[in-house]
Amino acid sequence: MADAVPYNYQKSSAEVFCVRVFSPSEGDSVMLGKLPEQAMHQAIERRYAALVEKQRETERFLLVSLAELEDESDYDEEFLKPSQFASDTMQNVLLQAYRNLSDFSELPKFVTADGDGGIRVQWRNNERELRLICSTTGELKLYWQNGNNYDLEEPSLTNLTKRLKWLKEA
Repeated sequence: MADAVPYNYQKSSAEVFCVRVFSPSEGDSVMLGKLPEQAMHQAIERRYAALVEKQRETERFLLVSLAELEDESDYDEEFLKPSQFASDTMQNVLLQAYRNLSDFSELPKFVTADGDGGIRVQWRNNERELRLICSTTGELKLYWQNGNNYDLEEPSLTNLTKRLKWLKEA
């Protein structure tokens, strides 16, 4: 089902405005039409509700993925369970990064324990790969790779958000 989003106003908002319609199956298209102001507000509210629901879905996925790492049966003296500090740090950083994005569709492909009390999150899109690693003490590392090119970056919220956008461009 297509979502209508106000795109550009012409004349008064009660008479005519442009609506950008987005449908994953049909792509973007532009449709002109006369819509009453109430219909415009309903379109805005529907789009906002869809974004909020997508954000909640992303947050639920992250929380469930991190909670699954709590299963004691997966760990022993040699393969350590993630520390509470690593879980809390990763949760906070990922939720903040996703809230900075306008599109919440790029979910982590892998959320795993590293065996030393830390957590690794990995995303992949074609040749591009992004990893966020949190040690047991909460130290973060941000690693990216594109084919044979790779590097570590400062694991700031700005860089993580930028790299998530970069990953989607592939």
